[in-house]
Amino acid sequence: MKKLMDYIDTAFSDLPDNKQVYKFRRKLIESVTDRANELSHAGLTDENVIDDLIISEHSDIKAEYEQIEAEITAHKRKKNAVKLRIAGSVFYFIAVAVIFLAVGFISKDWGKVWIFPVNGFLIYVAYMSISAVISLSSKRSLFHPISRILLAVSVFSFTFAVFLISLALFHRPHSWLIFIYGVLAFFITDGIYAEIATERFAIYFHLLYIVPSAAMLYIILSVHRVIHWHPGWIMIPASVLIVVLVIIIRLIIHSKDNSKEMEDDSEWNED
Repeated sequence: MKKLMDYIDTAFSDLPDNKQVYKFRRKLIESVTDRANELSHAGLTDENVIDDLIISEHSDIKAEYEQIEAEITAHKRKKNAVKLRIAGSVFYFIAVAVIFLAVGFISKDWGKVWIFPVNGFLIYVAYMSISAVISLSSKRSLFHPISRILLAVSVFSFTFAVFLISLALFHRPHSWLIFIYGVLAFFITDGIYAEIATERFAIYFHLLYIVPSAAMLYIILSVHRVIHWHPGWIMIPASVLIVVLVIIIRLIIHSKDNSKEMEDDSEWNED
């Protein structure tokens, strides 16, 4: 195996002399030795043929090392990111606890200060859900339904936090409307996500959300007296009409596409 060892020595002369390269070299030598023994047991007796065959299997040792180095670097970055996230989470909850206690002892109004740890937890849940959505969205479409559930968790966690601030701290009238805003926000964000993730049935989700979104808008605008309760209710049947029109247009387009495909097929068959 002198020829093979000389080839390895030459290849490693271009690589840095460090612990990681040493480990890679040791594993490579073990691998090629096992491969040489395997070929010998298979009936190959010519050492030059064995060396040439193994060299052809490792034609670019430097590229092999660079690929392994990239994988190790990516693994380290992922590990460091997890550690950083854990440390950030611990620091975040410590900060929330400090703010809670500081404001509580200064104001003595513990009946309102409880909102700090509760909202701190809700905002953390919203953040972690969004982080999971971003992570899962880069994977296969199999995870998209889970991502959409997490997206809903994020939106409604943030909505509940805003509701508590509005009701407990500022005693705003019609604070319950924030939940209506939350539902509407979820319809919008989920529709956008379906488009970004190129969901196959994205159009159906858009159609499904039109009528309830119109109902949400009707309630919001009527409560804020932008429109009157009557005849503002016309928004809901109007949204149903929009859905029907969109479905009809989609069916017409689909029918024309099918007709064109059939014409193209018939022309091809004639040729």
